[in-house]
Amino acid sequence: MSKYIWQQKGWPYLTWDNKELLHVLGEVRNRQGRLAGKVSLLGLDFKKEVLLKTVTTDIVRSVELEGHALDENQVRASVANCLKLRLPEQSTIDPPVDRTVRVMIEALQNYRQDITEETIFNWRTALSRDKSSAGNHYRSVAISEPEEANGGLLYIQNPAIIPDEMRRFIKWLNTIHPTDPVIKAGVAHLRLTFIRPFNEGNGYIARILTDVFLTRADGFPQHLYSLSAQICKQKELYSQVLMRAQSGNLDVTEWLLWFLYCLETALVEAEEALTRTLEKSKFWEKYRLIRLNERQVRMINLLWENTGCKLTSSYWASVNLCSPDTALRDIQDLINKNILHRNSSGGRSTCYELN
Repeated sequence: MSKYIWQQKGWPYLTWDNKELLHVLGEVRNRQGRLAGKVSLLGLDFKKEVLLKTVTTDIVRSVELEGHALDENQVRASVANCLKLRLPEQSTIDPPVDRTVRVMIEALQNYRQDITEETIFNWRTALSRDKSSAGNHYRSVAISEPEEANGGLLYIQNPAIIPDEMRRFIKWLNTIHPTDPVIKAGVAHLRLTFIRPFNEGNGYIARILTDVFLTRADGFPQHLYSLSAQICKQKELYSQVLMRAQSGNLDVTEWLLWFLYCLETALVEAEEALTRTLEKSKFWEKYRLIRLNERQVRMINLLWENTGCKLTSSYWASVNLCSPDTALRDIQDLINKNILHRNSSGGRSTCYELN
């Protein structure tokens, strides 16, 4: 009896229960529309801020899922450079980080184009840490049972069949189906994960493909939410669901349900963050004619970005590298302008909040 899904008769033609997916897919589609609507209310500068933050987070978390770490400031600088956004501070562009960033951004900007074998090879080359293994070829080393890789997942073991598997997969990617592109995103992720065409970077490539099809579903290349960040929060469950899918039959309803619920959570969190950005936008519109110094602007933005921040005069002085007296004068000035208020605590526990 066949043990793995790719050994089943009928592979790679996967099936799922549309009725079971219908409700959560409807919620996902509804939230995608709501998120796009809220973004349309933002001014240009705030749209850029959301885009910069989301793309940076998505790249950092996707690479983290591969077991590697990227410096978030370097990623942010590279994203800003690719998107032609200005940062207030000067940051050095790190070439390896920049290659990783460009793969994601160019894929999203060209989301309507067909995915070709050359496209995937180019992604692999840009992402490869071992340049000697890069190039236009697939994995050539067999995975022998019971060897386990990537959290217990076993992949298609025979590398000789990978080129044919990839040709079928790429043809399927570029074929127009009645399948909702959100569902197609989840299926594409699963299929590439199980083929594992390369020795490294397969998960990142799978998530790029996922984001491309989710962008097609949205209809515009503005990256408003991070599925990778949500998967990162649930990576143990992510591995478990993939493991169950690999050893089941061709029905992948359980995987798609998990994928859709994960996507819905990512959209909910993005909408909540965007609501706060809208509030921040309205705040600055209200106080646009009020004269503030650089320290005050910096600290107000910090309070908006970190809702749990307890603002004290000593913290103000520490962040701005100024004297305690200067910090108190800045704070009192904001209280007089009705921007800050003092909380009910007194003494050393005195802290301040935005009105």
